[in-house]
Amino acid sequence: MTVGEVEQRYESHHVEAEWRYDLRIRYIPVNFLEKFQDDRSTLVYFYQQVRSDYMQYHASKVSDGMALQLGCLEIRRFYKDMNAKGLEKKSNFELLEKEVGLELFFPQQLINSMKSKQLRKMIQQTFLQYASLKEDDCMIKFFETLRDCFSYDEEVFPCELVVSNVTKMSFVIDFWMVCHILLINHFCFQPVFLADFKQIKRVQCIPQPDGKAIINIDVEGARQRLSINVANIPRAENMMDLIDGYCRLENDSDISVIYRLQKHFGAASHVPAAPQHGGKSPAGL
Repeated sequence: MTVGEVEQRYESHHVEAEWRYDLRIRYIPVNFLEKFQDDRSTLVYFYQQVRSDYMQYHASKVSDGMALQLGCLEIRRFYKDMNAKGLEKKSNFELLEKEVGLELFFPQQLINSMKSKQLRKMIQQTFLQYASLKEDDCMIKFFETLRDCFSYDEEVFPCELVVSNVTKMSFVIDFWMVCHILLINHFCFQPVFLADFKQIKRVQCIPQPDGKAIINIDVEGARQRLSINVANIPRAENMMDLIDGYCRLENDSDISVIYRLQKHFGAASHVPAAPQHGGKSPAGL
C-alpha cells in the first residue's frame, strides 16, 4: 500500500492529532544479520526499531541480568570510542547518569530496585564483558541476546480459524529460519503449520455484515482454502499486507498475491491496530 492510498483510506476518518506515521521494517529476510551486512543503514534502522520495541514493551518484564546485558550493549554501541575501563572513571559514569540518563539504557524498575552505588557497580561489571566489541558487534550481540526474551521477527494476530468448531487462535506470521504461517491454539498452545509463503497463491478479504472480515488464503496443493475470521477489515488488511510482503520476498517477485474487492476499499474507517510483537511464543520461534 502506498502512502497515497493510506492517506485516501484512513486520514479522512481521523483528526490530525490522531495520526503519526511510523516507518517500520516488516519483511525480515532469513539470516537477516548476514544479508544486512551489505546494507548497514537497514541494519541500524532495524536495530533501533527492535530496541525501541524492547524498551517500550518488554524491558520491564525481563530479568535484571538480561536488562543489564542489553543496556550495557547499547552503552558500548552508543559510546563506541570509550576505552574498555571508561565507565570505571567516576566523571564518565556521572556524565552517563546525569546528562544522558540511565533510563535511556535500562528499565526504570531496574534503576529503582537498588541503591545507586550497587547499580553503578553492576553496570560497570557487566560493561566489561562487552568493552572490546565494535559498534556492529554490539548490535549483533543485542539481537542474539534479545532472542531469548521475545520473538522480534514475528507478528501475532488474534483470529478464529473457520472450521466446523470455531476455535480462537493466534495467527503467527514468522520468517525466522523457516518461512511459514502458524496457528497457535489458545487452549493447548500447540502450533499448527498452515503453509509456507511459496505455497500461497492468493489472499482475499471478504467483509462480513457484522463488521468482521474473513481472509481466504489459496494454498497450492491444499484440498481447500484456508479461511480466517478476524475482528475487522483493517486488521485483515494488515495481515494480508504482511503475508503479501513475505510472499514477494520469498519468491523474489513484485507480483502481489492480494486479490481486492473494489467495493470495500473505503470501508476501513479505523486505523489498523498494531500487531503484538514478542513474548517467546509456544512455537519456539
